[in-house]
Amino acid sequence: MFFLAPKFWQQNNMLSRALQPVAWMYEYISLWYSKRIKPQKIAVPVICVGNLVMGGAGKTPTVLALVDMLKKMKHSPHILSSGYGAVIKDSIQVNPKKHTYLQVGDEALLLAEKAPTWAGPDRVLSAKLAISHGASIIIMDDGLQNNSLHKDLSLLVVDTLQGFGNGRVFPAGPLRESPQRGVRKASLTIAIGKEPLPKGIPQATRAHMTAIDEVNSRPVIAFAGLGYPEKFNRTLQDYGFDVKRFIPFPDHHPYTIPELERLLKISERRKIDLITTAKDFLRLPERFKKKVFSFNVSLEFEEPEKLYELISSKLQNISSSI
Repeated sequence: MFFLAPKFWQQNNMLSRALQPVAWMYEYISLWYSKRIKPQKIAVPVICVGNLVMGGAGKTPTVLALVDMLKKMKHSPHILSSGYGAVIKDSIQVNPKKHTYLQVGDEALLLAEKAPTWAGPDRVLSAKLAISHGASIIIMDDGLQNNSLHKDLSLLVVDTLQGFGNGRVFPAGPLRESPQRGVRKASLTIAIGKEPLPKGIPQATRAHMTAIDEVNSRPVIAFAGLGYPEKFNRTLQDYGFDVKRFIPFPDHHPYTIPELERLLKISERRKIDLITTAKDFLRLPERFKKKVFSFNVSLEFEEPEKLYELISSKLQNISSSI
């Protein structure tokens, strides 16, 4: 989404209740449309990583951590990205040295640094291209609500800080579908964070974010264009940063030169560093990248053996059925 999540998505107020009939219609149409699509089975296993909320819940770092796990299992994983927010119309392999976020999307660029990544709206075509280029297993990023591919394993990612907001479906709330329906699709739920699980999630394995680089805690002016930007603000504070000012932008926001110049003026006037996320850093005009710090994090599973065993068991079952 290219807008800031409205505050009422976190509240069960009059506006959210007024929008509830529209939300019922949205969910009905989504369900009707998904039932009309027959998932296509492909020649290699497909692991789907998805969530229930509009905007990010930690899918990208989960996919990156999953790639590392699959490589240790001697697989050759390829990633499918929708290229959300990009101009791409066909399925192409992402080249971080050649493509920009406007062409393939910021998430696809991040993912392509870790494993071969295919961006495009047609997930089936992307999967077939990946197989033709050596993929032994497919990771489908943000695919829980996409029925085009048969999924052998579905992982539901839940950020415990963000939760499910007011628990209502779009536009009355931040949910793409009801938690009950989403949980039924999932083979396993991965809860990112220390907070209690949202209502409707019966059980989950935990994960947490950890800084990749050495942390130099200091006063900063932070900005981020995420589905739930406050999560970045809280993360910086958890690592000891003194966030003097936090400036949220819409999810996947394409930063303009005037916007960055205004941010730099604030930074220079107060003599405080500018800091943003790795995903936002990709969307900065090139000449500003030397003036902004990127805070890079990775995801760590707290029970990696649980996920490892689940994947191994599922892949073994697939092999024995062939």
